Amino acid sequence: MTPEVEKAVRALRESFAGAELSVAEDGGGGAYVFIEPVDLGPRFKPSATWLGGHLTAQTPYSDVYPLFVGAEVRWTNGRPFAAPVTLGHTFRGRPAIQVSRRAKRGASGLEPPVTKFNRVLHWLRYKA
Repeated sequence: MTPEVEKAVRALRESFAGAELSVAEDGGGGAYVFIEPVDLGPRFKPSATWLGGHLTAQTPYSDVYPLFVGAEVRWTNGRPFAAPVTLGHTFRGRPAIQVSRRAKRGASGLEPPVTKFNRVLHWLRYKA
């Protein structure tokens, strides 16, 4: 892993201190990460699942896109998912739901991976 990817992994570990962070190098300087469990809140069943994404070797100059959650997640009210949340994906061999949320572009260009993971989790909890 590049030093920048290692720094991003450390930031994720700190931000998600109560969860397990699994890291697998991608062979090109990046890493695949899983954070579990993450709490999606009462709007989802189950309310806890995993959150995963790929930190490329270009981190911090690339977006972590898309992110994924476990395929077992559903709305508690039974409504179907619609874009940007789509069923039928896999991430690193795990059945997954893809959450397609692009980075917000700021003065520096892209948000850090820890910000992206937390922003997508917040979006799922409160805005999706």
